[in-house]
This record gives sequence, C-alpha cells and structure tokens, in this order.
Amino acid sequence: MSTVMVSCKRILWVDHDRFDLKPGKCPWLEISEILIKQGHDVSILSGYGTSKYYPKGYKVNMIYFRALDLSGVFRISLLLNILCWLLWNTAKEDVIILQPKGLVIAPFLRLFGKKNIHLDIRTVPVNIDSLRDHIDRWLFWKIPLRFFRNLARGNSFITDRLRLAVEKEFNVRFNDYVLWQSGVNTRRFQPSEQATFKKDPDEFVLFYHGSISEKRGIGRVVEAIAELDERYRKHISFVVVGAGPGLAGLKELAERNGVSDRIVFRGLLPHEDIPGEIWRADCCVCPLPDRPEWNVSSPIKVFEYMACGKPMILTPIPAHMDILKDEDFTVWTRGETVGDFRRAIEYAYDHRASLEKSSTRASELARQNYDWAIQGRKFADYLAKKF
Repeated sequence: MSTVMVSCKRILWVDHDRFDLKPGKCPWLEISEILIKQGHDVSILSGYGTSKYYPKGYKVNMIYFRALDLSGVFRISLLLNILCWLLWNTAKEDVIILQPKGLVIAPFLRLFGKKNIHLDIRTVPVNIDSLRDHIDRWLFWKIPLRFFRNLARGNSFITDRLRLAVEKEFNVRFNDYVLWQSGVNTRRFQPSEQATFKKDPDEFVLFYHGSISEKRGIGRVVEAIAELDERYRKHISFVVVGAGPGLAGLKELAERNGVSDRIVFRGLLPHEDIPGEIWRADCCVCPLPDRPEWNVSSPIKVFEYMACGKPMILTPIPAHMDILKDEDFTVWTRGETVGDFRRAIEYAYDHRASLEKSSTRASELARQNYDWAIQGRKFADYLAKKF
C-alpha cells in the first residue's frame, strides 16, 4: 500500500518517435493510466508516421507534432517542435519526462525555468550497424548522458542490470532512482476459454509478437522449423505479429528455407488485438540472443504470454532467467543456435499436454508480481516524492 502523499501534477511525457508505428506502446499507455488514476494530468508528446493514434479505453492526452519525414532529421525536427511547445505551454511546476534521446532539449528547458525534468532509461542503444547508427548513438546517447544527465532531478531504469550498465559505461553512480520494469495489464491479458477449431488435433502453433530485426533471434526460429523432421514440421506453424527493419529479410529466409507455408506473417496489429492472437497459440517464443542490450532488458512480451497462461520457449539470458528460472511451464534453449531452437521446439511439441497443464499458474504469477499497477505505483510514488 502506497504511503506517499500525492500532489497532483501535470505530467508531459516526451516520445522521440512515431507513436502510431511503435510496437511497444504498453509502458506509455499503462503507466500513464496509473498516474491518471492517482489524479495527475498526463500527456504523451510524440510524432506520427501514417496517422495519429488515439488508444481506445485510455484517458491519456495524445499530443502530436509534425516533423520532417526525412532520414536523419525526423527526430531532430520532432524534438525541436516539442521543445517549442513545452516552452510556451508548460508551467514551472509541470513534470517533463525525457528519455536519453530527448535529453538534448534539457538545457533549453532549464534555461527557461523548466526544472522538473525526469530521466527515464529503458534500454541501451540497439542495432548499431551503419555509420548513421554510430552517429545516432553519439548524438542521442553518449553526448546527452555524458553532459546533460545531471539536469534531471529524478531518474528511473527498467532493471537494475541496466542501471549498472549505464553506470559502468559513463563511470557514474546513480544514488537517487527508481526501478520500474515491464509489466502486463492482467485485465486485458488473461487466460481465455476462446475455442479455436483445429482440423488436426496435433496442430501446434508457435507465436511471437513485437519488433522484427535481425538481432532478435527470430530468424533462428524460422531456420529451426526448416530443420525439423517432417513428422514434426507438418504439425507446426509459426505466427509472427509485428514489423521492423528485419521483416522483409525474415520473409525471404522462410522462402529460401522452404517453410513459407509454415510461417504466418500477420503484420503490425493494434495493441488491442494482441491478446486474441496469443490465445490462439499453443506455445509462445521469445528468442532474444545473448547480447548486452537484451541482457539488461525486461521483455514485455514474456509477461503478456504469462498473463495469458501460455507455455514459452525462452533463451537463457539474464532478462529471462531473472523472471522464470525455476518455472516448469518454460522450455529453455541450451543456447541460441538453430539446433538449440529445433530441440526446444521438438520438446515443446512432445510435452505439449504437460506444458499446457503447468502453464495454468503462469497467469497467477503475472497477476501477483508483474501487473502494470504494481510497476506504476512504484513510479508514481517516486515522482510524488521528487516533484
């Protein structure tokens, strides 16, 4: 039970991306909802790609800004427009939440008396491949955190592993912070009796949803399905929901390996449709490999699969082990090779009945420990204390 006295605030949460195309909308929407329930006035400030997205069933204010839709300048022009709006439309007591990429506007906010700045760090830079990626990392990660982090009065991290990683990279120590990890709305994501007609009682549906990129391990699952013996492969399909820079390559990989008939690409679906997609699955997969950016993360999809009462195939990275190390509804790969995933899929199929039975407690575990309400209260209490 929270004991912090809440002083209602106006909270402006700055996004530096196209919100309508963002796969991971949950933290923004769910945490905003908790803050609103505590009496705060919360707005998300963001750009958009194809259309302005207004979430159904949420009370958060969505404020959208135009930006130059050109490679390399979108984020800069978006942040400049948001900065101008904040300077003209906020009071000194309003709280402004920035991520590292948005921290570049902090000096200007402070210059004009906007001192209630909170820094929220959810990830380290990922997909650093091209020269542009390296420039982006310097401009929107290294420089802001090196020079502007102290302009924030409060700090938050997704995991303690991430905090330690940031402290090590920048040779600093954060003494005042709060941890609020990923979670799940257990009212939206819960077990369902929704029946799915299967022509073949041995049909087995694997499922993944989220961002699609080469470094997330999804291709290894596709290749593993291609390596399955026909007695397995004829019963197994893999449903992929999401979009990203790796989608075209993943489709080509399925075609090249002769399993395009076993892989179903559903594209980017509304957040509201995801529970129904999970309900139709027999086993969910989070194939993140052993990389620094994933080791310090807190994958939302894992909590959503848990809340829906589904068994999972997971890689043994710290982000997964910290949550589900001893749970018998989880099939652990030995590593991240194609063979590791093939063996895990075969095991999940052979033991599907026992996994389905043991996964009934997964939803209770999610409800008790990982509901967004629990994470939201931590964040809300900290903001009340700081601001």
